Amino acid sequence: MKAMSKLYALTALILVLSVVLTACGGGATPTKAPQPTKPPAAKPTKAPMEKPTAAPTKAPAKKEIGKITVGTNAEYPPFEFVDESGNIVGFDIDLMKAIADAAGFEVEFVNTRWDGIFVALASGEFDAVISAATITEERKQTVDFSDPYFNAGQIIAVRADNTDIKGPEDLDGKVVGVQQGTTGDIWVTENTKAEVKRYDEITLAFQALANGDVDAVVNDAPTSADIIKANPEMNLKLVGEPFTEELYGIAVRKDFPELLEAINKGLAEVKASGKYDEIYNKWFGLPKAEEKPGKAMAETIIIGTTDKVTDLDPANSYDFHTWEVHHNTMDTLLHYIPGTTDLEPGLAKDFPEVSEDGLEYTFHLKEGLKFPDGTPFNAEAVKWSIDRVMALGGDPNWLVTSFVDHVEVVDEYTVKFVLKKPVNYFPLLVATQPYSPVSPNCYSEDKFDSDSTCGGIGPYTITKWERDVELDLTANPDYPGPAPKTKNIIVKYFADATTMRLALENGEIDIATKTLNPTDYEDLRQNPDFQVIEGPGAQIRYLCFNHTIAPFDNPLVRQAIAYAVDRDAVANKAFLGTHQPLYSMVPMGMWAHIDAFPKRDLEKAKELLQEAGYSADNPLEIDLWWTPTHYGDTEADVAAVIKEALEETGMIKVNLQSAEWATYVDQFGSMGFYLLGWYPDYLDPDNYTTPFADSEASKDIGIFYASDKMDSLLQAEQAATDLRGAEREKIFKDIQELWAEDIPTIPLTQGTLLVVAKKDVKGIVLDPNMLFHYFLVYK
Repeated sequence: MKAMSKLYALTALILVLSVVLTACGGGATPTKAPQPTKPPAAKPTKAPMEKPTAAPTKAPAKKEIGKITVGTNAEYPPFEFVDESGNIVGFDIDLMKAIADAAGFEVEFVNTRWDGIFVALASGEFDAVISAATITEERKQTVDFSDPYFNAGQIIAVRADNTDIKGPEDLDGKVVGVQQGTTGDIWVTENTKAEVKRYDEITLAFQALANGDVDAVVNDAPTSADIIKANPEMNLKLVGEPFTEELYGIAVRKDFPELLEAINKGLAEVKASGKYDEIYNKWFGLPKAEEKPGKAMAETIIIGTTDKVTDLDPANSYDFHTWEVHHNTMDTLLHYIPGTTDLEPGLAKDFPEVSEDGLEYTFHLKEGLKFPDGTPFNAEAVKWSIDRVMALGGDPNWLVTSFVDHVEVVDEYTVKFVLKKPVNYFPLLVATQPYSPVSPNCYSEDKFDSDSTCGGIGPYTITKWERDVELDLTANPDYPGPAPKTKNIIVKYFADATTMRLALENGEIDIATKTLNPTDYEDLRQNPDFQVIEGPGAQIRYLCFNHTIAPFDNPLVRQAIAYAVDRDAVANKAFLGTHQPLYSMVPMGMWAHIDAFPKRDLEKAKELLQEAGYSADNPLEIDLWWTPTHYGDTEADVAAVIKEALEETGMIKVNLQSAEWATYVDQFGSMGFYLLGWYPDYLDPDNYTTPFADSEASKDIGIFYASDKMDSLLQAEQAATDLRGAEREKIFKDIQELWAEDIPTIPLTQGTLLVVAKKDVKGIVLDPNMLFHYFLVYK
């Protein structure tokens, strides 16, 4: 297992760690990167002699060492990496140089690929390899190893003021954070009685430790040391020594025992002289835990976006950015743990009590809380908020009205949700924004308050709001969760990606979120002043039909368009490879996904159009609607690529029509054919199907698709006992196959969430629910 660089801040670590650290999983000893299960059979050969001669009749003389070539994969700081000057540096590099000095030979480093590095060594390409390589019996079949020089075993991290935990024996009864599936996860689960909290990224576990959400973190020693060193403001420390073994060694060719002997001798001298400790402290030494960081954290961070707030009333808002604002200003009874797909209590004391029939969910609320206007938070306020959503019937109301029959006040701090039918994912729904409790004294009971700055009980309160210009947030001192890392957040709204990029490069904003142009991300990756952070790809793009408007009420027309669209062109021409073609509304990588839609087939599209009565002389003329700024400047390219693909049939004429987002949303129900994007409300295939194909829910976004068969399938998957069971998986397969026949919508592409930030910005966590946690960001 390799560690992360002290040069990277916590936020820059997130994406890299998510890739590298997953190598820890499966219970096997973690190593640097995926390896071949067995090195290809390669017969080691000797390095060529300086003066080739005939085969010797005597035993070869002992080799002189002189100068050796050492292979390393310089992509794993702080062990080995390439610095800004292009030099290979790191702990391993300094140690190898010290060993060479002590043993009296010279060393030359070669940066090479990790994959196949031991085969290259055995074949004579190098004399030795130092690259944070774990000593394993399998590798010993091909190469020799020096004495161990580093133990990368598991170690415990705690907060600096913790005196209770000194070793593994103290973890029983404690809450311990781990990265899911790693050696640390397995060890704590199998060897302690701790409550294990699993995170998708190890950096999120350390953030949770700093916030007080867990008592300790168990992880491999070098990574833990490096994260703590790079983030002194967390005020964490390591306790004890590694309590498991993962030993690193220097690999040497089997035909060079003289070198192995010299390396072992030099390593012993380096350790005895104190030089090893000096090198270790240079790369892994931690600041004293009680010391405060020399630089004060900034009080304000400015975030730029091309998104727009549509409606600040959670009873009517139903777009990604507005939900992001709600997420940071009004908590829900349950919410997602940042960086994971797991829920935890928010404004509720604990998870709900569920009746045997699955129809009643009873929540016990946190006590003593107040809304920003001073109104007490209690069961009456929760009931009033949910009743209001149901009565007003706003855009997101289906997330409540489709499932909740009514809400009951049990006592002052106990509230009961009574469902219309059992819904296995109801806790996921409670974590969505329509379930946010709001103040009965600050919101109107009988109308939407679209520009309300009342908010709810969240990490921040809204202190200033100028539509399409600026939103100012200030940390809420009364929020019951962890305090925000930055006191003030300012969100600035930009008309287009070009203007936002200029603002970022000019220092006017610290972070640029949705959405820059695809070319901007590649350009800014090359700029040393910025970091590009990538989040999990749960966003999809798709085409919608209004099934009550001709010609889209004709299934032949919908099927023809589905065959004619060119997903590859949309992904590569419009999104420049930042999206992938998608053949189902359920995203790739999500449980139950299948590729239900067929690949592009122009001839099939033409056949269907002819069957529907169209021809080159009598083309199908349609309007395709798109919105210019909500999804970024690339939306014009997306629309143009779709127009080109459909017109390639020779039987379709496409007129492009556009409207800004607020107008666009108002036109749901009158547009016949239009582009949309989807970010998850809750992380389940149901969220990518029910909103578009349920007979009632589909009306809210202007689709008006109705099918008794589809309704029955959706009802069946919601009632299935096991949330991830075979029965429900089979139902979703049937749903996706029926979708490809009826074409309620056409899935196009699946993308990732990209954020660009200044190098000194930390704490950016982009998780599968696609919401940006402002309260974790700092610099």
